[in-house]
Amino acid sequence: MTGDEPSAPWPMGTCDGDGDSHARSFVFEPRGFLVLILEDTAEAGLAQAALHDAGFAEGDLRAYSSEQILADHDRYMAQRSVAQRLIGALTDDRGTIELYFGYARQGRAALWVRAPDRSDANRALRHLADHDVLHLRYYGHYSQEDIHLR
Repeated sequence: MTGDEPSAPWPMGTCDGDGDSHARSFVFEPRGFLVLILEDTAEAGLAQAALHDAGFAEGDLRAYSSEQILADHDRYMAQRSVAQRLIGALTDDRGTIELYFGYARQGRAALWVRAPDRSDANRALRHLADHDVLHLRYYGHYSQEDIHLR
């Protein structure tokens, strides 16, 4: 991404300046993100460094440990308003939730990459050929793609 493009807001996980769960959309609909599930936090850090070295901006990469994924989810669930709980009951994708949190319960880490276009996702994947990626999902603007590698 170039510096003058608007950034899509991070759809999950919190970092300094992200605000609390009340600022998030009621419906989880990421667009323009590549999500990689990696063996562990060390591998996620190596993959993040490889993408940064390949020209991805540090602000376009977020690595999450399994502990952080689970703690963020617990915090989000505890902070949800009544409206968020009602809407979530109707819209939450149970398959996606079980996929991500199943990996986290196994000690796996996630690396989120802001990739506004499929070409950005492809470029990221080319630089990760030597990394132990278990699963990846690209959230495009009109669809999502999953690839299970193991």
